[in-house]
Amino acid sequence: MKFDDSKHLLNFEEMDSYHKDFVNIYNSLENDSSEAYKNVMLKILEQTRLHFCNEEELMQKYNYPRLKEHSDEHKKVLYEMEYFINGANTKIGRNILKSYFLEGLPNWFDTHLLSMDSDLSSFLKEKTNL
Repeated sequence: MKFDDSKHLLNFEEMDSYHKDFVNIYNSLENDSSEAYKNVMLKILEQTRLHFCNEEELMQKYNYPRLKEHSDEHKKVLYEMEYFINGANTKIGRNILKSYFLEGLPNWFDTHLLSMDSDLSSFLKEKTNL
């Protein structure tokens, strides 16, 4: 996965920093082993929880009107991550985790940044005069 400034940069430093960290953790996969995928997914899950907590605090602080929808999306993706990580104790579960890692996460990342996070960053820039 590549952080593409033309597509991913929101020009809201707090959010951009978390998104770049997400990509860096994603790209830290060292080999094609099931254990490597699971370990990187655990790191992504931990970083994503922190990121979402921070984002939701900003949404509450500035009374973001789409807080519920955005927060529900956060809950959904955290549930998915946990589900695939916890299911990786069988061969099929490890294959599904790998598929989610290679296809699901990059697609979600692009879609979430281009829709929900771009809307949120525009709102926050207006509220914080950035």
